[in-house]
Amino acid sequence: MQPSLLPVLENIRLIVGDSYLLTKPEDKLRFSKDYTCSEIVVPLAVVIPNDVEQISKIVKICNDSEVSITVRGGGTGVSGGALAFNNRLIISLERLNKIIEINTIERFVTAEAGVITQDLRDEVLKCGLSFPQNISSSESSFIGGNVAVSSGSPKSLKYGPTKNYLLNMEVVLADGHVMWTGKHVTKNATGYNLTQLFAGSEGSLGIITKIVLQLVVPQQEILMMVSFLKIEQLFNCVYQLFADGYSPSSLEFIDKTGYEIAAAYLDKKFQLNINTEGILWIELEGSNNDVLLEEAGRISSLVNKFTEEEVYVTQSLGEIRNLWSLRSRLGEAVIQYTSFQDIDLIVPRSAIWSMYTAVKDIAEDCGLNFTIFGHIGNGNFHINLFRENLEQDKWDERKTAAVKQIFSIAVSLGGTISGEHGIGTVQLPYLYLAIPTYQLNLMKEIKQVFDPKNTFGYSLNM
Repeated sequence: MQPSLLPVLENIRLIVGDSYLLTKPEDKLRFSKDYTCSEIVVPLAVVIPNDVEQISKIVKICNDSEVSITVRGGGTGVSGGALAFNNRLIISLERLNKIIEINTIERFVTAEAGVITQDLRDEVLKCGLSFPQNISSSESSFIGGNVAVSSGSPKSLKYGPTKNYLLNMEVVLADGHVMWTGKHVTKNATGYNLTQLFAGSEGSLGIITKIVLQLVVPQQEILMMVSFLKIEQLFNCVYQLFADGYSPSSLEFIDKTGYEIAAAYLDKKFQLNINTEGILWIELEGSNNDVLLEEAGRISSLVNKFTEEEVYVTQSLGEIRNLWSLRSRLGEAVIQYTSFQDIDLIVPRSAIWSMYTAVKDIAEDCGLNFTIFGHIGNGNFHINLFRENLEQDKWDERKTAAVKQIFSIAVSLGGTISGEHGIGTVQLPYLYLAIPTYQLNLMKEIKQVFDPKNTFGYSLNM
């Protein structure tokens, strides 16, 4: 450690105490990884503040001393955003874990950024309300991190990403100043929308410390799951669903490889045809059960035009969780399966088949096994390229070639290189493929306004 950094760390220690400034290698270990497979980056130090006042003081010290910061939430990201590259200090938000208010009249929740997302969902549900995002990592992700990358979920087909329900937030700027980005209201035409500017900014403009989210009234649900022996028929079925005017709340799929990995990980055997090439989940929401059942019946008839396999339909919460498990736990199954490169792209719904076939062809040409799954209803695909037994140099060469080609195709089809996971550090080298130079320069100027010393350790320079 550089001698010049010792006074900085000692000043931080005076703010948080000995227990919450971690400098020993063994103490920093759990902060050296996120879900970005095989990446291990040991931070300069880890500080775990208790409130926004402590964060403000710490940030000011770092800004004045030109020590770069990485903000860390639950560490569930797959784009390297929570990793402290270039010898940065990590500020962990795990102690900012209070739900401050659930307002049943205005229908919003105010929470600190370190609240676990599922805990927030459970608490608002006790008050007869719902935060309408069933994010796959919600058992361990922080709501602040979900806002910072504007996470999506299966329900984003109906409700859009997390930022759509964001009313206001408290942030700490690079100079230590604390501000609210807006008001706790659903309409605001007063000045620039700083709330949405910070949503998805991935900790590059400031540290999100409190969040105000709009809530909705819970709905009844019906879930349908069906397999297809021909993957192209699955895609044709999706096209027909929308052409016929249906509006499911979730529409998800996994391919054959994804099904096999998830089923083995969960040790579950679903009664599916051995020749299954893809599985589709169709979720419906509403307040009238009879209407939901009628719509499910019509959709079942439509689906049967594209597959002869049985359509599973259920309203039981237990059965719904069981049917969803193959899809919802595929991410953790892949992590246990092998090293992989995660790709999170989105294309217009009309281009999903073109994107799927392009990914398949590119991966095969590069000699990589893969799985494709995700939010087929809005064109947001998750692609995992598998390293398996490849040596490091061959793996690096093949995955880099594949990722660049896949991203280029996504952009050419009218899409972009991240739908919900964010850019982080992993996707940063490909940002130029998705964003024109003039627009990228505007983003750099915005970064310069909020963080002229690059204290938050995230640069758009490549």
